[in-house]
Amino acid sequence: MKRLSRSAMAALFALAAAAIMSPVSASAQTPGYDGNGCGWYIILGCSASRADAQQTLRQLGGPMVGGGAGSRVLNTSDVDGFRNGFYCVADGPYVSEADAASVAWIEAVPDAYVKRGC
Repeated sequence: MKRLSRSAMAALFALAAAAIMSPVSASAQTPGYDGNGCGWYIILGCSASRADAQQTLRQLGGPMVGGGAGSRVLNTSDVDGFRNGFYCVADGPYVSEADAASVAWIEAVPDAYVKRGC
């Protein structure tokens, strides 16, 4: 996983603080699963090492940072739709792709992407 520079870290913390302090409409960033038991995740980085993924999560501000679902380390072997054998720092699940894409991580972490998992 890439290490973040101090300036990137400062920008992430500022963005996360702004997201926490700004009001969000009731329909935006709805955490949860859809009717099929699937959810949308914002993937912030993946590694074959759980320790590396946990370090990246700490660098990004920990599990309480992000959208309404919060960020965490996912074991991809536990989520259908993901390639097995990796640990990904993810924010989610969200009920829709639009909800996941509306979270500020997409702008803050250039390599972030949205992925569906069940």
